[in-house]
Amino acid sequence: MEHRHLFLDLHDLTRVERLHRRVHQPQRHADNPILRGDNPWETVASLYGTVLYDAVESRFRMWYLTGPYRAGMVQVRGRQALGNITLLGYATSEDGVRWDKPVLNQLDIEGSTANNLIDVGRTNCEGFAVLFDEDEPDPQRRYKGFYWEHGGTDTFVTHEDGRVLWGEGEGDGMWLSYSPDGVHWTNSADNPLIPLGSDTTQSLVWDPRLGKYVVFGRFGAGGRKVSRAESADCVHFDAPQLVFECDEVDEAGTQFYGMPLDLYEGLYLGMPWIYREGVDGTIDTSLATSRDGVRWERVLDRQTFLSLGPEGGWEDGMARITQRFVTVGEQIYLYYGGVAGAHTGAKFKQVQRRHQPMLGLATLRRDGFVSLDAGDEEGFALSKPMRVAGEELHVNVDAARGQLTVALADDKGTPLPNYTSAPIAVDQTDARVHFAQGLEALAGQEVRVRLQLRDASLYSYWFASAADELSARERRP
Repeated sequence: MEHRHLFLDLHDLTRVERLHRRVHQPQRHADNPILRGDNPWETVASLYGTVLYDAVESRFRMWYLTGPYRAGMVQVRGRQALGNITLLGYATSEDGVRWDKPVLNQLDIEGSTANNLIDVGRTNCEGFAVLFDEDEPDPQRRYKGFYWEHGGTDTFVTHEDGRVLWGEGEGDGMWLSYSPDGVHWTNSADNPLIPLGSDTTQSLVWDPRLGKYVVFGRFGAGGRKVSRAESADCVHFDAPQLVFECDEVDEAGTQFYGMPLDLYEGLYLGMPWIYREGVDGTIDTSLATSRDGVRWERVLDRQTFLSLGPEGGWEDGMARITQRFVTVGEQIYLYYGGVAGAHTGAKFKQVQRRHQPMLGLATLRRDGFVSLDAGDEEGFALSKPMRVAGEELHVNVDAARGQLTVALADDKGTPLPNYTSAPIAVDQTDARVHFAQGLEALAGQEVRVRLQLRDASLYSYWFASAADELSARERRP
């Protein structure tokens, strides 16, 4: 099945008149926060990790960062560790809202393994990106985890303000671990894959057009910016390349704290964490998109996608969406980490936090990041030439108060005979467009799609076969 055509950019359109694009913010779930640190070994919950839906086991799976986060030292793996050590927690859910923390009996902390912590890496794991690699021939490597491992072993230094910090250790850098089930992990013998650090979330994807694995993080970026590296085997990566940073339009003191991302309908879709260090010290999430993972576009002039929560609440200082966007029926589940209070820094040296970091869920209409909108006056858009691939044309549209008319047209935009639909006046995420003649007569030919809207919002359109549509519905939870 071919990818859907979205409006995150205007790449697929050649002409737009009397229409405008609009960013839609996701809706926070009524049961937020959905997960918090509520055990001695996990007083915080930070989603510098990954949430996936396991279609085989029909459940959601979450890998999140946590730790005791207290003053002094703790015993981890039988060794001395700082109380702010970063560890990997694991949780599962039937519905993506209510989460269980199974006892894994893996990681020894303070003399007990009766916890939900995964034993992976060596000392500190940071930004644990999980990829379920369904085409991996070795079942022991079906799950891949990419993260920053750092801190050495029992290696500490004292900061000038008296704080004890982790020191650098041999083998620090970007590590990879493998797993057959996402729970039991083996560290790669080739670690570190990239001998650089990345103090943020990471992302690992398989790009089918490149036929390569691609990773994103701060490694080699030179500060709070985003770099990229690729590999044919997920072991030997090329030199990281800076691909995303603030520019002259951003206010002085603005930084990208991180940019988790995923491939969505064939596009790279990033969630830049906008850190306003020089303003109020807060971090929220916006949108960025790319066709190749190298050249990025800030969506709709840098509008905020996920804003901060109410003042005084658990997410009034930071709201950061993680990588992987889970399609659940006709919604997208977006998991995020919330922090009370601004980030400490040069401007805000001390911050009093009313709550510990916790995790939330926000939901969005499928394909609902950006819509193409019309008001009372009818407008239209004309696509670039598209090959007719499939027996059906579908749209995701809210035209309950107006209408959408779709036509297949020639290069001039003139509708082809028998290929103009009746007005569509529904609110559906998957509405089939009906023509007087079937698409079989145009199979393999190139046409332009003409979209006429009035009082409506169009989210996407795509060609598909009936078999593909049925298969896609069966795969979604």
